[in-house]
Amino acid sequence: MTLEKESVKLTSAMEDYLEAIYHLEQERRIARVRDIAQRLNVRMSSVSAALKTLGSRGLIKYDPHQFITLTPKGLSRAKEIVRNHEILKRFLTRILQIEESTSEDNACRIEHHLDPEVIEKLIRFVEMVELCPVEHIKRFEKYNKTCENCVPCLEEAMKKLNTRTQAQKDAMEAGLTLSEANQGDQLLVGSIFGTKDFREILAKDGIKIGAMVILEKLDPADEFVTLNINGYHVTISKKDAKKIFVKPI
Repeated sequence: MTLEKESVKLTSAMEDYLEAIYHLEQERRIARVRDIAQRLNVRMSSVSAALKTLGSRGLIKYDPHQFITLTPKGLSRAKEIVRNHEILKRFLTRILQIEESTSEDNACRIEHHLDPEVIEKLIRFVEMVELCPVEHIKRFEKYNKTCENCVPCLEEAMKKLNTRTQAQKDAMEAGLTLSEANQGDQLLVGSIFGTKDFREILAKDGIKIGAMVILEKLDPADEFVTLNINGYHVTISKKDAKKIFVKPI
């Protein structure tokens, strides 16, 4: 059965449960009925009924006396749901400049109803805005202001572009690695050192030359960094992050 057919058969509520389980596994390594109920603000009896349905479809491993875990099929579906949510939230907050909590609520309401083609186009659009300072400045940061003279906006855009270009040059000359970037940075992968197998493993998670990544979490006391790649959350070790050379966007 294809992923598209499976997606059609899942209700929005079922998708919410998969998303909740995914986040709990990412945060705590395990998911429990009471944690799911608390996250979704529903009764534990409702959670148990939903888990039975997800278990019968092979999306989770569920035993009332054990922790809940996603199956490979469930993990794939959950990643798709989370990705859709993250892209919608980025679109609402960064492009439309909507307050974050409002964006979160609206992303939750509409994420289940978009076709894959729409999501892919949104991804390309968000990346275009984030990577193209001229378009970003002219059309979005000042879209409520109209004027007859485009020169000031273009000059400001060129200054930002030159600043980014210099930052990229400095980073490449200094050999900036992913492990040395700052939390919240938007980065382009410039090169990856390692074996062919190592690069292929990273590529499966979207980490490849030319990819845009956002460094979401960098805990000095932790041995891992968490990236956002097109809405997917990817965690890698700092040891591996030192082999990935990046430049700021």
